[in-house]
Amino acid sequence: MRDVWQLLSGFPNPQRPFITTNFADSGRVELSATTFTNGAAKAANAFRDLLDVEPGTLVRVELGWNWQQGIWQAAALISGAELVSENAEVAIVSAEQATEASANFDGEVYGVSTDVWGRPQGCEGEITAEVLGQPDSWMYPEYFASHGALVEQALQWGADHGVTAQDRIGVDIGHILPNLLIPFVLPLVFSGSVVLTDHL
Repeated sequence: MRDVWQLLSGFPNPQRPFITTNFADSGRVELSATTFTNGAAKAANAFRDLLDVEPGTLVRVELGWNWQQGIWQAAALISGAELVSENAEVAIVSAEQATEASANFDGEVYGVSTDVWGRPQGCEGEITAEVLGQPDSWMYPEYFASHGALVEQALQWGADHGVTAQDRIGVDIGHILPNLLIPFVLPLVFSGSVVLTDHL
């Protein structure tokens, strides 16, 4: 069973659309697998080199329905961290929320830009510029068997919903995927693409 980094770095036809966000208030952003993978690698390297995240560290990513949410979730998995919704040791939040979040969170809080182009926003506690300076290939490749359960869950979800290879999968944000099944894992296991939207 391949892990998340192996699936991303081996994605077929990586110039094709991979993940699209299309929301009424923020418009449409479409990323190829190459762009998504490069972004996830930069963020994963930042987790290890800047934030001292090690395999098993509990990480919460709270960037809302934004294309950066998937990149940072992927980065957490790639670096071996465990994604959680509470009791996290490290939290990734939007840059403008970093100061407030730090006052209400016992662990480490880091802000990243949710600008449509990913540009630094100049907020206190923001690490966007440092992340952009990281290598765009994962520098510490290692296999994480724990990803197998996530991949199996994605395959089962796809089988239950009639998903086939190279399909374009639409996910309305009002529809809750089971447990922590992450939207970007679906196109990974089916060599397809996913559209996240609030108006299917």
